[in-house]
Amino acid sequence: MGALLAAGAGVWAAAGDGGEPPNAAPGDARAGTHTDPLPTGPTGRTGTTTGGAGTTSGRRGGERAPGDARRPGEAEVLLREPAPGAPENGADIPGFWVRDGHVVKAVRDKVIAYGDHGERKWTVTLRGAVCAAPESPTGGKAVIAYGGPGKDECGRLALIDLDHGAKLWDRRAPAARAPGADHHLGMGLAQSGDLAGLSWYGGSAVIAVGDGRRVPAGALPRGCRVDGFAGGRSLLRAYSCDDDTAGLQRLDTATGQVSWTYPVREGYKVSDIYSTDPVVVSLADDHHRSGGIVALSDRGKRRSTLDLGERSYQPECGQDLFGTRMGRCRGVAASPDTFYLPTELSPDGGRGPTNEIHAFDLRTGQRKWASKVPGRVLLPLSVRGEDLIAYEQPTEKAAGSVVGVGADGGRPKTLLRLPKATRVAEVGLASASRIYRKGVFYIASDRLAGSGPDEEMIMAFRP
Repeated sequence: MGALLAAGAGVWAAAGDGGEPPNAAPGDARAGTHTDPLPTGPTGRTGTTTGGAGTTSGRRGGERAPGDARRPGEAEVLLREPAPGAPENGADIPGFWVRDGHVVKAVRDKVIAYGDHGERKWTVTLRGAVCAAPESPTGGKAVIAYGGPGKDECGRLALIDLDHGAKLWDRRAPAARAPGADHHLGMGLAQSGDLAGLSWYGGSAVIAVGDGRRVPAGALPRGCRVDGFAGGRSLLRAYSCDDDTAGLQRLDTATGQVSWTYPVREGYKVSDIYSTDPVVVSLADDHHRSGGIVALSDRGKRRSTLDLGERSYQPECGQDLFGTRMGRCRGVAASPDTFYLPTELSPDGGRGPTNEIHAFDLRTGQRKWASKVPGRVLLPLSVRGEDLIAYEQPTEKAAGSVVGVGADGGRPKTLLRLPKATRVAEVGLASASRIYRKGVFYIASDRLAGSGPDEEMIMAFRP
């Protein structure tokens, strides 16, 4: 399911898959509000615009649409797009954004926009497979990284206009200043305002979104190196140093200069950035033992340390071999004063794996409430007003749901019950981006398993 934070034992174990980004709350920072009309013919810029008949299910041929088997009270299938073919050992396909009237998905060497009924709006073709993408675009534009020359699997960058299907610029990724680190292994990419932060094994850079050129960002302390970036509403940079010290910096998203620096307590460094606004980070030592979860103020001062007690927590953080993808964790959410974290799974009287969502007061670090559904697994998605929006995962017999939890906790209330007809496909989208926006729930795969013609890539549901 994800990284395990055992509060009592203090151990992180890497495993699992993806969910909703930590900096999406409240209101989903990834969702755009740009309303320019989509082009209806060739754009005259890099990329092509293509129309298609499409169906409500997004399925090809004469297959019965799952909406035909819709039961009373179940959501309608708005979009269902099958996965394309994949290499035998599978392939990562990072990059998914919800826009007004369409969604955009990076799929190997293409970035494709799908309309509400599965029709293709446009396609931008690249010279290599997309290997890194930010959760949050800037003004409807996203910097993506894709395969470069030779054996460099992530050596090129491009800026994609997510509303009009244009590639606005395309250039080599900045070279590392350390010798022998030019292959951009484990590329992490975060975007905020006018800047994007890049980190890879042995190197890092800050670039301008407008033209992709390197920006002279604020200096690190002597003997220190960048571990990774997280973006969204602000751009954070984590670093560690030769003298075993470490810290976190907020960069001005217009200039790249350092707004503040938070020195991490001795013996630890930032392991994950759960949220950039408010700032919530986890700490770990060199042996991956947890140093807890810390909330910071807007000025980079310690606001609180969460009182995790003896419980173990398990957000979805996936695998990060090189430790360069600081903002990768999903299955968490934050509002200005509250942080939501899922516990480790446990049996519940034979009713199946169960977890709880715990809400923590960021002013005090104390737990405010816990919420669970017996026999179900809950993952925070985002915050809407004072309510937490969460995903109730499917079981062997029941489909999933989108649920809401009020400001005082309690049992979740169902907002959208997904169809039983798509339960198997939903289970197959375990490694996925999940977004609930304007009453519509989107699930988009982060990885092609190469499991066959029935593999799904995108599904969307509405009341």
